[in-house]
Amino acid sequence: MLVLMVLALIAGLGVKGLRTITKSDLRAATTHLSGAVRYLFDRASITGKYHRLVIDLTEGRYWAEVSDDRFYAPNEAESQADRRKRENDEAASDEEQRKRLEKQNAYGGSPTISGSSFDLSKLEVGEFRPRRARFAAFKETTLKPVTLKKLKIRSVYTPRMTEPVTSGRAYLYFYPLGQTEPAIITLSDAAGESVYSLVVHPITGRVRIYNSEVLPPTGRQYDDEGNQIVK
Repeated sequence: MLVLMVLALIAGLGVKGLRTITKSDLRAATTHLSGAVRYLFDRASITGKYHRLVIDLTEGRYWAEVSDDRFYAPNEAESQADRRKRENDEAASDEEQRKRLEKQNAYGGSPTISGSSFDLSKLEVGEFRPRRARFAAFKETTLKPVTLKKLKIRSVYTPRMTEPVTSGRAYLYFYPLGQTEPAIITLSDAAGESVYSLVVHPITGRVRIYNSEVLPPTGRQYDDEGNQIVK
């Protein structure tokens, strides 16, 4: 009995030590992600370029991208299915435009308005839609792509989505005039026992970390300083 008690005690201490290490890793990962959000907020203000944080919840990875193009957020909140459909439609439109340009180049380039061969009636309405912002990889070594080990990103919420994103990719955008999106990013260990949430303030870019899961706000809710979290 004494031997069994000693073995149980050793096993308990080992499990407790492992949980402590895992929680320490989760806390460090949360702090690093918080710093990444703050860095991109400041970087967008300094450079005057649009930045975004790409969060792959399925793979447990996140990285930064940048664009010189103007980005417009959807006017209404989208579901995950609506967002995937919109992205697929945009990809199909880009592919169609690429093929059209290749066809024009094969026949000596696109015709000019001054030439009599140019027929305005043959233009499609889709050609006049605003150009979609194109984001490229962020090459600054200060913020490299991060892959979480033995941890997971549980959910990402922004007002652009009708419900938190729990799989696939989520995006957090940063604008040149010093503004981002209100967001809640939740991380946990593999077992889901330890949870941390990051709450991003849209005007200041400040990130507040909570040692618990913060649920998306419903209606008009305010933070400790009286600022509305979601419009």
